[in-house]
Amino acid sequence: MNSALRCNDPVVVLEHVDLYPTTGQVPAHDMDFCLPVGKAAVRRTGSGLTVLTYLAMTNHVLEAVAHTGIDAEVIDLRWLDRASIDWDTIGTSIRKTNNVLIAEQGALGTSYGGWLADEIQRRFFDWLDQPVQRVTGGEASPSISKVLERAAIAQTDEVIAELKKITGR
Repeated sequence: MNSALRCNDPVVVLEHVDLYPTTGQVPAHDMDFCLPVGKAAVRRTGSGLTVLTYLAMTNHVLEAVAHTGIDAEVIDLRWLDRASIDWDTIGTSIRKTNNVLIAEQGALGTSYGGWLADEIQRRFFDWLDQPVQRVTGGEASPSISKVLERAAIAQTDEVIAELKKITGR
């Protein structure tokens, strides 16, 4: 929020309600801390596969990677707009792993990952050993029932299944 408040351009801050009860490290005694604009965070280093994710899906991806034992590099994009996406971090990881999985909870049809996969294919085609793979939710996410909502969004189990499929485990 601090970074958004200091930005001179229009900003949209996305808050995922599933993140409200989570905890994490924050800079001690620095109420003015700002995330660097346009900088992704490498949440786990690895050399077998690059997993790009964001918001609440980041924790599901980290759980899935830990569960499968796959040597994946997990990148939390943090900044999703076209002008601020961290192509340097993404490119460095792709050149190392030659393999990309985009994991997101959102519905397949309105997926941010569709645009991202297309852009990665255009920018890093020569570095990829296979097409960019994706984990998404279903066609649409109903919000009237927790059971239907769970059936429609991607979480840890869906990432585990895709990781196993990609790596042949």
